[in-house]
Amino acid sequence: MKRTSSAIIVAALSGALAGPPAFSQSILNSTDGGQAEVRIDIGAVWLAGNDAAPSGEFLYDIDAELAFESFTDSGRRWGFVLGGRVEQDSGRRGWGGRVGHCPAGSVDCASALVEGSGRAVRAGVSGFQSGVSESGGGVRLALQSGYGFLDIGWGEVRVGYGAGAADLDPERGPSAFRLSRADGGRVDLTGLSGARTRNLSSGNAFKLVYRSIAIGQSSSVGSLRIASSFTPRIRDCGVDHCAWQAGPAGLVSPVFDNVWEFGARYEILRGENEFAFSLGFSDGAEATGIAGFTGVRTQDAGFHWSRGPVSAGARWLRSNNGIAADGAYEAWSVSAAYEYGAWLTAFELARFSDDLVHVDGQTLQLSASRLIGERWVLGGGIQAASRDEPVATPLGRAQIELSGTAVFAELGWQF
Repeated sequence: MKRTSSAIIVAALSGALAGPPAFSQSILNSTDGGQAEVRIDIGAVWLAGNDAAPSGEFLYDIDAELAFESFTDSGRRWGFVLGGRVEQDSGRRGWGGRVGHCPAGSVDCASALVEGSGRAVRAGVSGFQSGVSESGGGVRLALQSGYGFLDIGWGEVRVGYGAGAADLDPERGPSAFRLSRADGGRVDLTGLSGARTRNLSSGNAFKLVYRSIAIGQSSSVGSLRIASSFTPRIRDCGVDHCAWQAGPAGLVSPVFDNVWEFGARYEILRGENEFAFSLGFSDGAEATGIAGFTGVRTQDAGFHWSRGPVSAGARWLRSNNGIAADGAYEAWSVSAAYEYGAWLTAFELARFSDDLVHVDGQTLQLSASRLIGERWVLGGGIQAASRDEPVATPLGRAQIELSGTAVFAELGWQF
């Protein structure tokens, strides 16, 4: 039975999970064609062995979404989507967090001049900073989606909170899990994760989105879908993305207004081979006016190939981090998977670097998951990560290397 990487979830106390195909439960059907559906993904990761545990041995993630749709008198589909997410992860605030110990004003550590004093800086896209201690652990809760939509014939228009155009149809390599991944895992198994290739420049802030229908046929010339979006103001701090100008102990970060995004996905079938490609781009203005900060510019690309039980893919992202000079963030990942019956085995590699805070690293993961029934996924694996971080010394900035290995199990359930 063939599975897709989007169908992987995690939830429970001792086990690992991948995930069944997306499932939604109809809870209302009206005589005029209106219908409401609810989707719940519950997942948890148990760290059976970890030499760098970030926040104990049990991490979890719960996703819930309610969707309603109906039709106008002229046959146009319309409706709304409302969803949220709660998560127990490491001490990351949205994403990134502190790396090393390089306070503002020390050697060439990241800093910005605000009202005559040097402040530590958090990168606008990667979320990394090297100068301020932050509280760790804790549960995070955020609104993921809250938008209305209308089918206009050649596509769909959305207004409200949700993903930007560059994050609607990204292609990437396969994975055995959704929470535990080398590239942008929802939970940080070793405390050293840093590679994320999703383009989240606009987070889930209020926006206007247009997403086209799929044009063409994948079995002939190929099928193309495009999307564009505009986000006037980004100040939300959610589970995956945090856009706050000020933080603890004077920490500052660039924040953005008027962010435009573009996304495109193309797929084509050739015999038994399925190919898919995606591109994304975002551009916006910096809103704080702090010297050294600038508008955000992020580019990403993805590729996925499958033939029978074998699949592989890659992703890449580069962003200026909202920093005028020497602050770029870059990440890439590759992975391959083999499916045998209800089992999916995957190997993943992801690497990243952030010039603003002088950090780079990589994550390797080997894992396998089994689909049980229609809604459960169970499995486990091993993840190894390393990171090169900055440390300020009397003689200047030095780099230290940290490494960690986690043996994990994941269990997930979808409703």
